[in-house]
Amino acid sequence: MISVGGNLDHVVPQSDTSSRGKRLFGRGSPAPQEIPKKFSIAILTPWNQQCGNAEFAKRLTSGFTSFSTIEPIELENLIEHDTLDSRWKQERYITKLIKQVRASDCDLVHIQHEFCFFGRARRYADRRLLRLMRNIRKPIVLSLHTWKSSMCWQSGKPWFKGALSAIYFKIKNRWMRRCLLAADAIVVHSKDTYAKVIKAYPKLRKRVFLLPIPVEPVVSDGVTAPYQKRPGEKWLVLPGFVTRYKGHRHIIDVMSGLPAEYRLVVAGGVHPKDRMGHEYWSELLSRIDEVGCQDRVVFTGFLNDSAEQAAVLRQADVFVLPYDEVGQSGSAVLADVLSYGRPIVTSLARSMFVYRHGNDTVYSSSAVDVEDVEKLHQAIVDAADPACSPRRQLHQRNVQQKFCLRQMASQYQAMYELVLRKASKRKVQ
Repeated sequence: MISVGGNLDHVVPQSDTSSRGKRLFGRGSPAPQEIPKKFSIAILTPWNQQCGNAEFAKRLTSGFTSFSTIEPIELENLIEHDTLDSRWKQERYITKLIKQVRASDCDLVHIQHEFCFFGRARRYADRRLLRLMRNIRKPIVLSLHTWKSSMCWQSGKPWFKGALSAIYFKIKNRWMRRCLLAADAIVVHSKDTYAKVIKAYPKLRKRVFLLPIPVEPVVSDGVTAPYQKRPGEKWLVLPGFVTRYKGHRHIIDVMSGLPAEYRLVVAGGVHPKDRMGHEYWSELLSRIDEVGCQDRVVFTGFLNDSAEQAAVLRQADVFVLPYDEVGQSGSAVLADVLSYGRPIVTSLARSMFVYRHGNDTVYSSSAVDVEDVEKLHQAIVDAADPACSPRRQLHQRNVQQKFCLRQMASQYQAMYELVLRKASKRKVQ
């Protein structure tokens, strides 16, 4: 048996099909059709856009070549629209998307879900997602990259308030519940999100799979970084989109107390769909001026070439990820920086703990209350201390081995094959 995610009760059978029919479907059930050795997967994500979700999907599916072919189907980011006219346009867009997926020769559909791909307001976004899922008529895998706090079931209240809370919860989440029921498999990236999904919808336990984001290095040998570290500098690197929840302000507040050789390198730019992104950028510049560290902060902007980006990140002395808690199931940035073998300081956001649940991986990064300037300062100084290096490096190597692309791709393959067998059984019946 293959343990899903390496740390979970839920297991997926291996790809051997000799005795699996009896085990999964019972002796009296018709034998399902054979699963092809290589099947086709339609991946729904903003494939050709500047998007972290798309970048994750491309890296993930690069490990699927041995067992599948990938057909990208473009999702639009609809977060900008919230007018009556735009809602009609979005409904027509969903209709077009349904036709595109149904016309595909894919064997199954994998939707990389973020709420913004289906609308700004949840009451519309969830309904559009449900309409898509109910009409594409193919087996569906749904990856949940965000699990909002409003989707969590809060129990333990007095009976009257508890009853009202239960009614409100069911009304607010009725469309998402139907979406989850329409999925043949649901993928989450952290134990924390897995526990929340199961608590809210215990009947879905057998459909939910914990598959952390793969930790796989990007090859950058022989590539010249567009930004070079000068002799004597120490780089604190914060990669990813320059957006509010990434917590840049926390590390800027620390800079004045750090030794003069420390530089903050912000390796990213404003998300093109972030309506408040440039306002946040201006706030960061104002705060940098107030702190007086203008000559110690470097903004690289977007580095579209992944090898060049890797060449910049490889120069880091410490990675700092001071994220706010926004319900992320997992962090692709954390998975990315874990491949470089450098010290990592994170916030206490639950998405930052994905890879630390084993005795041999717990020191792969360190977490701290990033709003406390003194604690964050001390955590950065400690992380840069060479005395901590041997244990940290060992635990990061363990993470790289456990969650490498090859290991995670084999677990995705097992899940896909399980979904296809069940779909095959339904056709026979």
